[in-house]
Amino acid sequence: MNFLDLQGNERLKSALNSLESQNRMPHAIIINGGTIQSREKLATHLAMWAVCSNDTKPCGQCKNCINAKAKAHSDIYYAKGEGKTDSFSKDEIKSIIRDASIKPNQADRKVYILSECDRRFPPIPQNVLLKTLEEPPQDVLFILTCENSNILLSTIRSRATIFTLESKVEIDEEAMRLAKEIAQGIVAPSEIGLLKATYKFKDRETTHLVLSYVVALLRDGLCFSTGAKAITDEETAKLLCKKLTKAQYLKLIEITLTAQTRVMQNVSLSLIGTWLCGEYRRISWQR
Repeated sequence: MNFLDLQGNERLKSALNSLESQNRMPHAIIINGGTIQSREKLATHLAMWAVCSNDTKPCGQCKNCINAKAKAHSDIYYAKGEGKTDSFSKDEIKSIIRDASIKPNQADRKVYILSECDRRFPPIPQNVLLKTLEEPPQDVLFILTCENSNILLSTIRSRATIFTLESKVEIDEEAMRLAKEIAQGIVAPSEIGLLKATYKFKDRETTHLVLSYVVALLRDGLCFSTGAKAITDEETAKLLCKKLTKAQYLKLIEITLTAQTRVMQNVSLSLIGTWLCGEYRRISWQR
């Protein structure tokens, strides 16, 4: 495989080369870890490989490669998502399944890219896709990207090949400290700690980062509850697992993502903090 300007991740490249040389490239790939940018870059690279018209793939120069890189290729579909959380719906997945049975227009393969699946791909639509992943049409490649593939259903993971990108992300210690205060406040007996933590929202950039860390901590707890290893903070994951169910984790993650969207829409940070505190307590105390 020609890796063009794809830098680093030598083990991953070696694995891809081995699969290609043995003509064993999978029909479904999960790109796990790394950054949003690195996941998107690898997804685009694999899409170029799938549609490239030259022998050494991807060449980066043929019309198919050029269109794929520009995200303008008729045989490459990017799942769109809908609603406040920009999630993939059951209807969209059904539409993808129907389209996958139709032959490609220009290339030898059709490619379907579903980005950031750990936050945009709910369990019901995942179950809709299962049968197709188990018995895929010919000449189709599914590419799913996510920060943490453990959030996906185990049945989805077992039907795809997972490639994990190297992660070199520096943690903002102050923002992470506040995120932990919020996570701990969600399951605390009193709401005082949670109120104090959300009251500390001062600027939009930092608040958005803090909420990203809260999502990471909640996902850690969810993974830890299924027996997987916590990535961000095991101590917080253990604390959350004592109080929260899987359904509560998913609702808390959804609420936090909604809050992130509102932060970027210039909604008052004090209002967001108050609303978020109320929603966290409502969800965490539901039985």
